[in-house]
Amino acid sequence: MHFLKVIAQDRSGNGSADTVAFQFFEGEQLQREATGADRQQLKSFGKTYLKCAWYNADEAEERHLRIFSQNPSADGTPETVRLHFHDGPRIAYKAAVRDLDNDGVFEWVLSSDVDNDGRANRTDRSRVKALAKEFLKLDWR
Repeated sequence: MHFLKVIAQDRSGNGSADTVAFQFFEGEQLQREATGADRQQLKSFGKTYLKCAWYNADEAEERHLRIFSQNPSADGTPETVRLHFHDGPRIAYKAAVRDLDNDGVFEWVLSSDVDNDGRANRTDRSRVKALAKEFLKLDWR
């Protein structure tokens, strides 16, 4: 299983993330860091992720997102995208989307307060869907 690990950091100490790092994994093995071409493709993903306010102070990496897809029907197209928001080794919270009829539209969204504003609402669901859509566009070569 491959996943994208996203790490946001507040290196300037101003109370909001100012850097985002992307790492491509296969299993638990780091395959590569994001390159310049990847960064262009990940620009929209990064902007949406920063709205989740899940970042580290300084250069810490404990808080991060692991996002991955699953294809339980084994037809070659992912039906589920899962988002695991980690705080160190512990998963602090999860979110997921599901394309029930394999038409490219997410009919099912499971989300908590992913933007950490104190409310689990439509905005959280739309952010989860946007992150999932951007993730599925990635080139894993």
